[in-house]
Amino acid sequence: MTRLLLPLLLAALLLGGCSSNPNAIEPVELTRIDKEYKVKRIWRRGAGDGLAEQAVWLRLAISGDSLYAADAEGRVYAFASDKGKRKWRIKLGEALSAGVSAGYGLVMVGTRNGELVALSAEDGSEKWRQRLSSELLAPPALGDGLVVAQTLDGRVTAFAVDDGTRAWQHEAVVPVLSLRGTASPVIDGGRLYAGFASGKVAALELGTGVPVWEQRVAEPTGRSELDRLVDIDGSLIVEGGGVFTATYQGKLAVLDQETGRPFWDKDMSVFRSMDSAEGVLFMADELARVWAVDQRSSSALWKQEGLYGRGSNGVVVQEGLAVTGDDEGYLHWMESSDGHFVARRRHDRDGFAGPLLVRGGILYALSADGRLAAYRLEPRD
Repeated sequence: MTRLLLPLLLAALLLGGCSSNPNAIEPVELTRIDKEYKVKRIWRRGAGDGLAEQAVWLRLAISGDSLYAADAEGRVYAFASDKGKRKWRIKLGEALSAGVSAGYGLVMVGTRNGELVALSAEDGSEKWRQRLSSELLAPPALGDGLVVAQTLDGRVTAFAVDDGTRAWQHEAVVPVLSLRGTASPVIDGGRLYAGFASGKVAALELGTGVPVWEQRVAEPTGRSELDRLVDIDGSLIVEGGGVFTATYQGKLAVLDQETGRPFWDKDMSVFRSMDSAEGVLFMADELARVWAVDQRSSSALWKQEGLYGRGSNGVVVQEGLAVTGDDEGYLHWMESSDGHFVARRRHDRDGFAGPLLVRGGILYALSADGRLAAYRLEPRD
């Protein structure tokens, strides 16, 4: 039996409006809002063909003054993050399964045939590549002279930044069936934190890959393999001594960074990225309801149901506001104190190719057809 199940398929089953599906949920219609901010588009550029109808999830990356993007067909781009001027473009000649991450003068992407490729951040030339044990579906982490990639088969592998020499590998047991995706590992304080399709989080010594602790966040329940999915596919947030994570059909939880001991957990189903600010977690659940949850107590501070059933590409924080993009390509800004909508703008009617990225108060978005743009918020008079 195949162990892959596309999040896109799940979204269609759970959120689709087709009347022939008795479990279909009708997406809500957008209602008029009082816009408290102007959304100024600073620049817009083309960045290839986006998803090109492939089942991938393409992330953006910033390093220094450069913004990096890729499309599913193997084109990789570098732009000036301030004005969008294209610095270089290369075509690998092979399809990509993940992109991109950047650091140490490198831009990292993963190919559909299971290779990790390191490109020069200066001109896009290839520096090295390494064969992986399976597909890479989330960008690798970079830190302490290592590139750490987590593949779909549960393996976490570290490579030397300078030449791609393999440093170590950790193997985790994964279920027969899972969502098609993984969370990017996180490097912090000499450790590597990774979430798996089994619903577990592990902390590994970064230099050796030796496990420090492993903790289950959610237990699989139900009779069918679909019911038992508890993948960690969104994002791990490591801060304030805690590792914050969420699973599909499972839990939102925080684990002690040193020991893995659970501080609290809360029933919630999340498979997209989340963000934090001022002691609050912001995330969208599988039905695209946006939540704000207190990091210390687990109390829900608010829930915004105005995007119910519309899909979400995850939640980020820009200038103190929670932001998400829906399946119709709209960007929605919410006040972080109570969740009411304060701004809205359509990026592209084809939806999004991956999560949003915020740096220096600027929000960057890549559409499913390759339209890349940068946005700034300006308060209305």
